[in-house]
Formats: sequence, structure tokens, C-alpha cells
Amino acid sequence: MIHVLVVEDSPTSRQLLVNYLNAEADIEVVGVAEDGLEAVKKVPELKPDIIVMDINMPNMNGFEATKEIMEENPTPIMLVSSEWNVDDAKTLMKGMGIGALAALEKPRGPGHPDFRKHLEDLIEHVRVLSQIKVVRRWKQKESNNVYKKVEAVNFRGRTYNMVVIGASTGGPSILSEILKELPADYPLPILVVQHMSNGFMEHFVEWLNGQCLLHVKKAVDGEIIKPGNIYFGPEGYHMTIGRGRIKFLKPVAGEMFVPSVSRLFSSAAAYGAKETVAVILSGMGRDGAIEMKMLKDRGALTIAQDEASSTVFGMPKEAINLGGIDMILPPQGIKEILLKLMVAKDKR
Repeated sequence: MIHVLVVEDSPTSRQLLVNYLNAEADIEVVGVAEDGLEAVKKVPELKPDIIVMDINMPNMNGFEATKEIMEENPTPIMLVSSEWNVDDAKTLMKGMGIGALAALEKPRGPGHPDFRKHLEDLIEHVRVLSQIKVVRRWKQKESNNVYKKVEAVNFRGRTYNMVVIGASTGGPSILSEILKELPADYPLPILVVQHMSNGFMEHFVEWLNGQCLLHVKKAVDGEIIKPGNIYFGPEGYHMTIGRGRIKFLKPVAGEMFVPSVSRLFSSAAAYGAKETVAVILSGMGRDGAIEMKMLKDRGALTIAQDEASSTVFGMPKEAINLGGIDMILPPQGIKEILLKLMVAKDKR
């Protein structure tokens, strides 16, 4: 059984969440809390496998409670909200930076047109995230070995014209950490697929645009790929590359991830692998791993986030195990490589 602690200040929403979760044969709600402060007190007593927690609550909100719990009793935490806005996005990025694994929209009730979709998404996340082993994460000091490894990279004779990035659970905060350090005159376009709950991508892109000097935007079907832009794949379509333009593909029934890292990476491999830098970040599963190997075999520079800095070392590990990675680096090292690419391009 998956043991869940539900944290929600609204009695109606709290009872609905309890009912939805207890209706599943493999899930049991072992406790409820009316605010973050009560949740912090109950975690060591109940030892839940996962916490489903609202964001906006009195006494202690979901972000504050996440920080307390991850410092004292590390537990998988999924933040939920009835609606997203830019302020929520800012808070959630901070929350994910200190341990929250995901952010979802709460099911609105059986009468809502998206009820079944949101409920299935919630249940699936509870099942998957409850299996993740979380640990206390302190600020990591970058070792000299990382910088020596970066400094040793020689781009002489190589031409890189594009960066593609794939990320899932744990990715948003890492993306912010890497991308906000790139200067406004960065000479390569960057295309990103980030697995994210429906309804949140637009606000995440808007929030990230405020953090970065580069222009962060949701990609548009058919637009020309230009330097100085960070393009995010939209909800409901795959983002691919072809003839210098972004091309959307409709998903096939049954596909797990839409947009898919695999679809982006495979299109990059076909379009111009030797001119591509591919990065795979924290995330569950193996989306993009096979295509990362394809990119490497065709001449791309391939980079994986290291285990110590990954919230979930799933996607990077799969790519590494397949032999598809040139370099394994923490976020700071990835950023340094991207900056070094800029210097190398300026010298040509």
C-alpha cells in the first residue's frame, strides 16, 4: 500500500482528495492536516510514502512546509493547487529547488470537463513519486575536478549551432539555475522539452522569462529558430526541428510524454547532429535516452546531469547506461560548458 498524507485547509477539497485516493486499491490516506504546520508535526509520526499538499494555507503554506519537512524528515512531496498563476510558479520553483517533486492541478470535481484527466494524472503521480527515494539536499560545493573537466574540453574545429535540453521531475529549478546565467547575446538557440502538469507550462515560461536575459517563450509551429531565444515545447504537441524551423507533431494515442524529449532529440539527430549540443537533466523514466545515444553516435556533444544534483536520476542514468553521454556534470558545470560554447563561437 502507498501511504499518503493529505494537507489541505479547505474541508471540502480535503475530503474530496481523501475520497479520490482511498478509492484506489493500492493507496491509503493515513492522515490529514489542515495546514503546513500540522503537516510538519505529523510526518515523523505517520511516516507517509508521499505527501499531497496544497500551496496556499494559513499558519504555514506549502512552500514553507516543504522546506521544513525536507530538512527534518525527507519525504516525497507533490504540491497541488486549484489554479496556477505567475506568483504560484515563482513559489513552486523555489519549492522544487528544496525538494518538492511535482506540481499538479487539483481535480475540480466530477462535474468539471477535465475531472477524469486531472484525477488520473494525480493518481499516477502519487504512484510514481511515492517510489522515489528523497534525501536532504544541501548546497553542493563544486569540486575543482568539475572545472578541470570543463576546461579540458576543446571546441577547436567544431561548429555548434543549437542546444537541445530534455528534463522532467526536478528539471524546472535546474533549468532556471543554468539558463538565467546565459547572457543576452548568447549566439545559440536553445530548445527545451520539460515534462510538466497541464495548465502550468504557460506560467512557468512567463516566470522563467523574468529570470533570464535571453527571451524565453512557448514555441510556435513553423517559426524560424533564431539565436537569443529559449523555446519550450507546448502542451499537447511534440516539438521537433526541421529545415531551421520548429515543427509540431500531433501525439499518437497512448504516448506517455507529450511533448516528448525523444521526439525533440531524434529530430535533432536527423537535422544536424554534428552541430548540436544535447543535455539531459533530472527526471523519471527513460524519455530521450535512446535518442541521446543516437545524437552522440552522429557527432553531437552530449551532456547528462550528475546523480548528486538530480532530484531523480532516471533519464540521465538511462542515457549514461546506453553509452550516449560525453560528459556527466552538475548544473554549474553544464552552465560553464554552454558559456564556453559562446566563447568558441565568437573566436571563429
